[in-house]
Amino acid sequence: MSYTKVFARDIMNAEPPFCKPEATIREVARRFSEEDITGLLVVDEDKRLLGVVTETDLIDQQKNLHVPTAVALFDMVIPMGEAKFEGELARLQAVTAGELASDDVRTVGPDTELSEIASIMGDNSVHHLPVLDGDVVIGLIGKHDVIKALVANR
Repeated sequence: MSYTKVFARDIMNAEPPFCKPEATIREVARRFSEEDITGLLVVDEDKRLLGVVTETDLIDQQKNLHVPTAVALFDMVIPMGEAKFEGELARLQAVTAGELASDDVRTVGPDTELSEIASIMGDNSVHHLPVLDGDVVIGLIGKHDVIKALVANR
């Protein structure tokens, strides 16, 4: 079944929750709790997307740090997983939304079709999909928005 008549602009939250990069992790966590949200866009003063903070980011910040292993081969010691360790360490030390936010964010435009939105979310394990007009945030689509649109258009 094709959903070519439903676009991002039709299902997005046109007033998505967002914060500035200097917002503290404590402020962000409080907003998640009080506003019952699962993701928060981090934007600059012109509403350009800098990243996304999710529930997973907040929870992962509290987990144990995985120390990288090293393999000895002849006279060399080869570190394994060093880049991942450095990324985890930086996230554990984050004190602001800008430091914690994932900046490798998938986005769509307002004219993206529902089928493509569903594919992006499913193929990339994306739960929050910002909608951009150029480089300005105009909305946010969550998995629940996609499910509601699929049910409404059956």
